[in-house]
Amino acid sequence: MQRLRVSFGVLFLLYVLCLDTQAQALKPLTVSASDQIHPKYPHQIELVELENFLGHTIDYKENPLFASRVATAQLPGVTERLPEEPLVLIPYEAVGGYGGTLRGTALSYEASTSEIMSWRQANLVRFSSDTSTIVPNVAKSWKWNPDYSRITFFLRKGHRWSDGAPFTTDDVVFFFEDIILNKEIHPETPPPWRNFDVKVSKIDATTVTLIFEKPFPSLLFYLGGNGSYHDPFAPKHFLSRFHIRYNPHADREARTRGFENWVAQFRVYWNKWKDTVLSTPHGLEVPTLESHVLESAPTPQNRIFVANPYYFKIDTAGNQLPYIDRHHERFLEKKDWIEEIIAGRIDQKSQNMPLNQYPLLNANQDKGNYILQLPINGSGPAILFNKTHKDTVKKKIYASPKFNYAASLAINRRQINDALFLGLCKPQQAVPQNVPFVTDEDKQFKSRYDPEMAGKLLDEIGLKMGPDGFRLRPDGKPLVIRWDYTMQYVWTHEMPRLIAGYWNAVGLRVELKEVPTKLARARQIANENDISNEWWAPFETTLFASPHLFMPPYGMAYPVSGVAWWQWKQSSGKLGEKPPPWVENLWEIGAEFAAVAPGSDWYNALGKKIIHINQEYLSVIGILAEVPLLTVVSRRLGNVPKMNINSYFYGYAYPYRADQWYFK
Repeated sequence: MQRLRVSFGVLFLLYVLCLDTQAQALKPLTVSASDQIHPKYPHQIELVELENFLGHTIDYKENPLFASRVATAQLPGVTERLPEEPLVLIPYEAVGGYGGTLRGTALSYEASTSEIMSWRQANLVRFSSDTSTIVPNVAKSWKWNPDYSRITFFLRKGHRWSDGAPFTTDDVVFFFEDIILNKEIHPETPPPWRNFDVKVSKIDATTVTLIFEKPFPSLLFYLGGNGSYHDPFAPKHFLSRFHIRYNPHADREARTRGFENWVAQFRVYWNKWKDTVLSTPHGLEVPTLESHVLESAPTPQNRIFVANPYYFKIDTAGNQLPYIDRHHERFLEKKDWIEEIIAGRIDQKSQNMPLNQYPLLNANQDKGNYILQLPINGSGPAILFNKTHKDTVKKKIYASPKFNYAASLAINRRQINDALFLGLCKPQQAVPQNVPFVTDEDKQFKSRYDPEMAGKLLDEIGLKMGPDGFRLRPDGKPLVIRWDYTMQYVWTHEMPRLIAGYWNAVGLRVELKEVPTKLARARQIANENDISNEWWAPFETTLFASPHLFMPPYGMAYPVSGVAWWQWKQSSGKLGEKPPPWVENLWEIGAEFAAVAPGSDWYNALGKKIIHINQEYLSVIGILAEVPLLTVVSRRLGNVPKMNINSYFYGYAYPYRADQWYFK
């Protein structure tokens, strides 16, 4: 009997273990408890792979937000809305609950809005949260040819735009053939596509190939990083009505509506920078693949976005994402941000947050019910003097390497670090981050504080000291440096004030004026500014994908410096000003750099050339590096991981999957 009792005990234990194993199998997978499964890509899996692992199909679950519309047949059920091949996100901590409004803030339309855009982004691919691995997103997969001159993307069967229309390779072909390569919309093909002479070939409804004149191995890094805001697809079914190729009356209809021509009307509904369209009521009409769509007409005070009923992702329990119903973006002056955060009225904020506010925010975490993170953002604000200035005397001064060396040597970076950045950063020059070909010597080039040497260099280029203690131009007139700065790029008024003080001390008179971002950009494009700040040193993946960031015009979405040279290049010499040999040399090297394999000897050699040419002319004067980005996250939010990098170059929150954030 004793042996029998033992056998029953063993059987009972096995039965309990079996039940526990079944319970574990039934429990939805999360990143924090996913030891049993090893997907191809971090923290996500394709539906068929998950169902094979679980041994059963997954039933889709409806967001209650859409229940009434489904019940009244205004909207199909969730099974009909999701693609046949949805992307399954493995939540970081838990399967979330639906509902709530994610509250954020920006300065104004197209000023500090990139972070809130990142909450809903949906490009072909993205970086995973390790900020090094490219993973599928809108594209289910891709395949390169051996020399990286041709890539085939495989889209998801049954994917739909936010208005329910099918999303197919026709939308990719339309983007390239009818927008990017259309000479009326783009007289010059925009980068990066111009650099590789892109062509597109449709294979079938879900398979499309991009063909390049030369290898483009950095394409996916571009699409996942600083190009993540620029989708290589557009809703053909909607936009074709405004396009002359598909609507012969498009020009006449546009003029009837008050537009100059069909192109002017088309640009109201399509813009490379998506936020431009969403800044007007027209954005309500334009379909998207993003997690949230514009719910009502924007106002000067705010924008509200609501969950996209056709969003293409689910969690491991079959719930259609996103969990959070709405995004509320308020436009506030920067001085009001801290008060709103401490009052608990902002759920996530990092873009343009001044690091010197850390002590105050840290002391009020409990009051505001938030936590703080300090991920790396990159380098601190940079200074770019206008080397193609319309004032020919200033142009000559600013183009002088010695002038730029002097301006750099006059800056006390350690004092700025201690006064404004809590001593957390590294004083150094503006060089790309985490790259193998940048040395410590490169980082410290002309970055020491040496006002005496700065003064000598200014004397050498003929900037004599006037009787009032400020320097004169070679033509005898007072040299006045006008610095129209925007808070989006200097973070705090104290930054330009401190730097202006250092320059005053060596005889450079500076006039400071805060202006809106739009005005600063307009002056950059018009070649009317003395100084630009809209620039950060790129990370290696960004430099590889977009080497033009480290050469004139030093811009991502907008030209920053060297505008006349850029106009000359864009117009094939018809406009602007022919650049000096060093600029043309940089352009040639950059084109080659983006086409070679990263890590190779030739890649490193070209990278060194790019660095050293920039240093020789010091086109970009850096202040600090390894600058943390003060990041606020509400304690009410779940599934928000620790961010190791939080930067425009990775699309801010894009790698951290805001579509699976939820309110606890």
